[in-house]
Amino acid sequence: MDALDLLRTQVENADRILRQVFGTVTPEHAAWRLPGSIANTIGATFMHVYYSEDQMVHGAQDSETIFNAKGWKERLGYDHSDVWAFTGKHDPALLLEYAGAVSAATTEYLSSLPSNALEEDIDTPRGRQPRATRLSVYLVNHKFQHTGEIAALLGCQGEKGLPF
Repeated sequence: MDALDLLRTQVENADRILRQVFGTVTPEHAAWRLPGSIANTIGATFMHVYYSEDQMVHGAQDSETIFNAKGWKERLGYDHSDVWAFTGKHDPALLLEYAGAVSAATTEYLSSLPSNALEEDIDTPRGRQPRATRLSVYLVNHKFQHTGEIAALLGCQGEKGLPF
């Protein structure tokens, strides 16, 4: 197994675990906020993860995001400029549909990369970085970070967070 195969496996696992955690979320869970809290909602957090992935993957290809190309702003009522104030549709099925489209595009992108692609330095909003760093941060670390946040928010609502 080379580094690119390892990254692909890690991306699949991160996505699978986040979907397992989110799989029990109802619209009420997705929109819930603890009274007096400024914590993000589950819906906003989930949307943030996949919108960020969509931007990163399509930015790397200089192509339009799925969010823009497929009318997700209107479908979800999501304004990415104010993600944490997400007041759009906290519809888990619709959020999962968007996530599925983004994940499929990510898989396609990773499959198209040559074996040495992770070694390249690329321009990012934070300066030049190895492609491996950029991809692992957004497609693995970021997703796991917010999976834990969603699991904790489910626990605050009396639900099981992590599936294990």
